[in-house]
Amino acid sequence: MKSVLVVAVAALAAFCLNVPAQAAGFANIVLSATKGGEAQSDFPADTPVIYVSADLVDIQSASTITFSWISVDSHGAAPANYTIDKVDLDVGSNTEADSQLTKPTAGWPAGTYRVDLSIDGTVADSVPFSIP
Repeated sequence: MKSVLVVAVAALAAFCLNVPAQAAGFANIVLSATKGGEAQSDFPADTPVIYVSADLVDIQSASTITFSWISVDSHGAAPANYTIDKVDLDVGSNTEADSQLTKPTAGWPAGTYRVDLSIDGTVADSVPFSIP
């Protein structure tokens, strides 16, 4: 009986060593026209502010996360893949984070955009959105 128990423990240990750890990152990423609002992917050109929020998953407290707001293709209003703004935040004891981008004076140019969410300079997730 003892040898069966030893084999079972050894098999369980081997299985646990082969299971990859969950990678640090983001969950429940939401883009919205209101803080804490419903998720959306298209925004009218007159949207005053676009918000993004995300849960932080297993990100070290000493890490820095960055929200990079990118104009992928705004039909000539900005160069392709132009970084509109970047917001750096220290994680600390936070379990969630958010950022926002205010409408340009003339309104949002029609096109495609994205928000890159990075951990210590490495993009971990990207969320696309558009202005029809």
